[in-house]
Amino acid sequence: MNGMHERSTVSARPERPHLLVRIAVVVAAAQLIWQVMGWLDGALFPGEELTTANHVVNALVVFVLAVPMVWAARRYLDRRPWRGLGLTGVREGWRPFLVGAAAWGLPGAAAVAVCLAVGWSSIGAAAPWTELVPGIALLAVLVLVFEAVPEELVFRGYLFRNLNTAMPAWLAVLAQAALFALFGSTLWVLSQGWGVLAERLPLFLVMGTVLGCVRVVTGNVWACVGFHLVFQTVAQTVLSSGYVEVQGVDALAATAFLAPFVFGVPTAMLLTPGAGRWRRREPDPIAPEGLPR
Repeated sequence: MNGMHERSTVSARPERPHLLVRIAVVVAAAQLIWQVMGWLDGALFPGEELTTANHVVNALVVFVLAVPMVWAARRYLDRRPWRGLGLTGVREGWRPFLVGAAAWGLPGAAAVAVCLAVGWSSIGAAAPWTELVPGIALLAVLVLVFEAVPEELVFRGYLFRNLNTAMPAWLAVLAQAALFALFGSTLWVLSQGWGVLAERLPLFLVMGTVLGCVRVVTGNVWACVGFHLVFQTVAQTVLSSGYVEVQGVDALAATAFLAPFVFGVPTAMLLTPGAGRWRRREPDPIAPEGLPR
């Protein structure tokens, strides 16, 4: 009798929209959120370069809109538990986060050391330490709120999870990377014109693929957040923050920023037991009470 009751409960539950519909809705919503952020930035800070003030506003707008959007999609489109996305609590997530940070940081630090040792590049402080340390700390927080958490939650969380129910993990990695490249390139083309497409499309495609592989290896979105956070914080500190002065920036970018994308996934594999379930499709079970938590 209990089994019959459970079957009738499941059959009475509203059917979910098709996978392609759910993916299209979330990708379109993400595109709209980042566009809204751009419109607000242009309205509030017309003609200005990126400053701390508009960086803070942009980060808050994206975070406040993107995280609830994924929550709503998970609850009302997927009808599945939030925990199924692979974004665990802090107690379970701190170790994958550190693995992801190390997956970028260890190869990146080794490449920087080589550049400095052979004289290809040099790095010096361009501001007093009393400004440099708090400035980089604030930059890291803004990267976390503006880019790392929202983008990883959408692409390596929601989209990868849904794709992996219908295809093996390796194919889900490629599919979400293509969506990530389309998303990122579209934003840049809309703001800067078609001239940036040849540069941005392969960049986003490679980044999405590597982050997707980190997701499979660790089984946790926090690892992707850690990788993304370290990458963007270092890149923005070196290239645009004004806190450091770099000689030979092209050599540094060609080595320090390339090495983690070549050796990041092997580093994550060394730090994580198991090699990930690359050929497996992962079902997305319903919460015991029938509604997402």
